[in-house]
Amino acid sequence: MSSNRTGTDGKKMLDRFPWIIPFSCEGCGDCIEACPTGSIELVDLGRKVDKARVTNPDTCIGCGKCAQACVVGAVQMTSCVEKALQLYKEKTRLG
Repeated sequence: MSSNRTGTDGKKMLDRFPWIIPFSCEGCGDCIEACPTGSIELVDLGRKVDKARVTNPDTCIGCGKCAQACVVGAVQMTSCVEKALQLYKEKTRLG
């Protein structure tokens, strides 16, 4: 279950956000299947297998189901939500 707070602009802010560690990710897709909002996809990062990445950070609800589904621990929930969102959005723009 996600835990949210309200920001100064009235929008809900997440307390937790998934951070995916590419070197640990085995590309199994369990986190993708567990994500209720479709915020995670497998992407080609130039490695042997495609890796999971939050490709649509604005739809993530911070529920943690992706982290629970990851048996290798490649998906961790971070409380550094603003920094994680910024980094994912930069990566999405850069490709």
